[in-house]
Amino acid sequence: MPTTQNVQSIIQEMESKRLELKYLAQYHGFSHPKTVKLSQELDELFNLYHQLNQK
Repeated sequence: MPTTQNVQSIIQEMESKRLELKYLAQYHGFSHPKTVKLSQELDELFNLYHQLNQK
């Protein structure tokens, strides 16, 4: 069972990466390798969050 602290940590990391992704996409474009890599990292966090919150 995931702890509230673990879930909060994931949420904070997701928000941080989301803001960074927004910046990268604005300045480098959506297809830039850095933007794509960060988007994939964010996807992994979303998947982890979803797995932890399934009943």
